[in-house]
Amino acid sequence: MTKNELFEKYHINESHSKWDSKIDNWMSVEIYRIMHDGNLPGDDTSTKYFTMFLDKTKDDEFMSKLMTRDDWGSLYLTAKRCIYSLSDKILIELN
Repeated sequence: MTKNELFEKYHINESHSKWDSKIDNWMSVEIYRIMHDGNLPGDDTSTKYFTMFLDKTKDDEFMSKLMTRDDWGSLYLTAKRCIYSLSDKILIELN
């Protein structure tokens, strides 16, 4: 997969290039916890869980549960921002 294909698959564009430290640092940890049964990041340096998170948003049951959170929109946007900023590392993991 190329960077263009990755961005096209997850609908990533330049609007996702701006990182908001106050929101995105926290939300990226929350995404990790969602995708790892509530555990906090340790020595795990994998980043593909951001793509896995966006893939799971296509699942109606997962999305319904996610939308009960007040911060679900921030989680979704942070996942896209993480894919934008970590795309080279993600591509290495995916390919």
